[in-house]
Amino acid sequence: MNQKILNINLPQERSFEELKKFGLFTNFISEIETFLSHKDKFFLFKVSEDLIRNYLIQASYNSFSSSSLLIHLNDFKNFNMEFNSSFIFIDNITKENLNAKTEVFLFNVFNFCLNNKIKIIFSCSDFVKNLNITLPDLESRLNTIAPTEIKDPSEEEKIALITFELNQRGLKIGKRELNYIFNYHSRDLDSLLKLANQLDKVSLEQKKSITTNLIKEII
Repeated sequence: MNQKILNINLPQERSFEELKKFGLFTNFISEIETFLSHKDKFFLFKVSEDLIRNYLIQASYNSFSSSSLLIHLNDFKNFNMEFNSSFIFIDNITKENLNAKTEVFLFNVFNFCLNNKIKIIFSCSDFVKNLNITLPDLESRLNTIAPTEIKDPSEEEKIALITFELNQRGLKIGKRELNYIFNYHSRDLDSLLKLANQLDKVSLEQKKSITTNLIKEII
């Protein structure tokens, strides 16, 4: 069995070209491509599911990495404002990651990019009004951006994404096994891909295909 371990955190190799096959991402990709080719400076999208949000921002960055910079708000240090990128992607703008330090950082980045004609794409877990931002100037700036909302994936879209990720690692899963997972396991995408990660690991260790019995052992 020619199999790679599944990395569910951030699919580093994903790009727009691969994601265009999923209806879930089609409108988002079209809007991003339009934004990057026009004069608008700021784009903000809202996705409630962490994994979908990370998936999209990583694919965006991968598609334009030669001229862009990716910043994860939950993992930024003392960031240096001296950079020569055409685009900046800022991920993980959530209530949990917003505090006095990160809000000042976002405010400064916004102003720096505005003054230097650098585009920014923000990814948020909720609409700006619901993020409990305490820095009024930051909130007012973010509110100037008309948000794009990405709907949560349907069950069919989750199945398609899980199947795609498993296939990329040399794993095959049947319709019967997928139905069992959706009947007896949490259906949020993050939990489903964590299960896929466990199946990947166990099937490799035991040199077994993914079967209903193997799924039962794990869940």
